[in-house]
Amino acid sequence: MKARSLSRPIMIAGLVCAISATTMVAANPKVVLDVGVEREEVLVDDSGTSVVERRPVTRANPGDLLVYTVTASNFGVSPAANATVEDPIPNGTVLVLDGFGQGPLPTEASLDGGETWQTFPAEVEVVRNDGVRQVLPAPAPSYTHLRWVLDGQLAPGDSKDVSFKVRVN
Repeated sequence: MKARSLSRPIMIAGLVCAISATTMVAANPKVVLDVGVEREEVLVDDSGTSVVERRPVTRANPGDLLVYTVTASNFGVSPAANATVEDPIPNGTVLVLDGFGQGPLPTEASLDGGETWQTFPAEVEVVRNDGVRQVLPAPAPSYTHLRWVLDGQLAPGDSKDVSFKVRVN
């Protein structure tokens, strides 16, 4: 078996998001990634009810909430086993932790540029002023990369989505 990597840079208002997938290939799978980015906006209708809408993004401003959705599709003739989608958190943004990691696929996180990985949510060890070591949930700005392992095999013609939200600094 050989490892195969695919990459696609995405530029949105100065943010570069490099998405990659690594697949262990037995024959001829062809995993293609499609990346979508939408701005999440909360609108208030005439009755005062808040409605969340997602709109395409061509430019991002500080405070904007962006939703990245990556679709991994197998256009090959054989299954892709152990496919992964790995994504750095775009520069100038912070991962939104609220509600993240509750999807159906296992998520891993890196706090050091993809050198090491932890099951989401990541933890950090801190030393308090009294010298006691304590393990705490990692703060949102410390996340640098996310990775999803697509369960089982990605059959020819199948696709799976992963997504995450970031706030623009």
